[in-house]
Amino acid sequence: MASRTPKTKPSHKALGAAVKAARVEKGLTQAEFAKKSGLHPSYLSGVENGQRNPSLTALSQIALALRLKLSELVARAEQQR
Repeated sequence: MASRTPKTKPSHKALGAAVKAARVEKGLTQAEFAKKSGLHPSYLSGVENGQRNPSLTALSQIALALRLKLSELVARAEQQR
């Protein structure tokens, strides 16, 4: 029987690690982060855990909530790889 655990790709993990590091650096809880971004907390948790690959729109909302340029967030993710 197939496992129900979502598989993660290295790029998803790198992006999630960059998002989580930026959130912690800004001193935001997951609830505060969800409120600022307008995204559901479980969705953001999935992004941080590398289980979700956000759309460009969601990624823009995440960067805006973290007060980062989208390019800066992507650069941080590239450094994590």
